[in-house]
Amino acid sequence: MKNLRILAGLAVIVAAVAFALSQAGGCKTAYRSDKQIRVNSTVIKAEVASTSAQQAKGLGGRACIGNNQGMLFVFNRPSNYAFWMKDMRFPIDIIWIDANHKVVAEEIDVQPSTYPDRFVNKDKPAQYVLELKAERARSLKINLGTHIDF
Repeated sequence: MKNLRILAGLAVIVAAVAFALSQAGGCKTAYRSDKQIRVNSTVIKAEVASTSAQQAKGLGGRACIGNNQGMLFVFNRPSNYAFWMKDMRFPIDIIWIDANHKVVAEEIDVQPSTYPDRFVNKDKPAQYVLELKAERARSLKINLGTHIDF
């Protein structure tokens, strides 16, 4: 009977860990939660890259990113900012956001193998760029003009 209780307890723990990993998209890499970003009813916990050193490194060298994790690049002024996949190990979505928090450009499912190609918002200037797990923009229904709250 005691062994059965122990097994039941272990099953509950395994289920809780599996649920937590599924919510993080299976990513165990630690990310800071500097800013909460709301897209419709979903909250993305974003690490903010505001210094030139943080922006140069970006997500490079990390093993993964979870479903509700992201990196928000904050620039001093709107412009056409280029991004590349240097040292990236996983694909991402790149979302350019203007000063009014509206999406002005996006690249979906950008693969690490595209390096050294650069991706840039050509038509409208952006002041922020949000990087998410590949295909996450589609699942969140992020399109041109979508308001991103942060």
